[in-house]
Amino acid sequence: MPTPSAADQASARAENFRTGFAGQSMREYKGLPIYAAPGLHEAAADLLVGAANAGARVLEFGAGSGAMSLRLTDLGFQVTASDLFPESFKPTDVPFVAADLNGAFAAQWPQGFDAVMALEIVEHLENPREVLRQIRALLPVGGQLVLSTPNIANPVSQALFLCTGQFQWFRDIDYREQGHITPLSPWVLEKALQEAGFTIRAECAVSSPFRRIRRLGWTVRLLAPWFALFNGLPRARRGEVWLVRAEAS
Repeated sequence: MPTPSAADQASARAENFRTGFAGQSMREYKGLPIYAAPGLHEAAADLLVGAANAGARVLEFGAGSGAMSLRLTDLGFQVTASDLFPESFKPTDVPFVAADLNGAFAAQWPQGFDAVMALEIVEHLENPREVLRQIRALLPVGGQLVLSTPNIANPVSQALFLCTGQFQWFRDIDYREQGHITPLSPWVLEKALQEAGFTIRAECAVSSPFRRIRRLGWTVRLLAPWFALFNGLPRARRGEVWLVRAEAS
């Protein structure tokens, strides 16, 4: 049996994620499911509103059902949505362009944008640094990038790694069902953003890493509170998700 190509493997992981929430109760925005941690869409929208003018042209990657694209449209932005699967995207009045972020995607938008939203997407990709370079090519100096990823430096993740050698949201089941293939600590992602031509202007923690700790075993439940007390991380890097606004320089 032939070995699947890298593109086939990436598509299979993305399809598993797209179909993996069938039948689950989801948070929603105007009837559209939100595939993100509690509070992430609201916090990301607030970061962008605080930095971009009304009417700014915004490209959202990993648009999913369209919940964030619709939220941003309601806030007065001119939104273009993009995802690997157009069939998942529901809003009919938001322009949509299919794109594979594991390929050379920036050339699809030679006109560029004022801002890019990329929530919970870099952990699904094979080369996040190249993705950041291509996103930088889409933005002018002063353009905004709002980006998030599961925070592997949070105290629950640290305890889980000590016990199992795997990070929170980057276990075998997450690799298989969520397509989480690239764990990035805030420190690594901060360096990658700087090297791609961005300066971090704001960062925050979103959602509690303890909200699903019961699934991770009693040893993690015992150790994680101690990591929370003594790990020395700033509050912005202790949440389940790390969210940043970075400016193109």
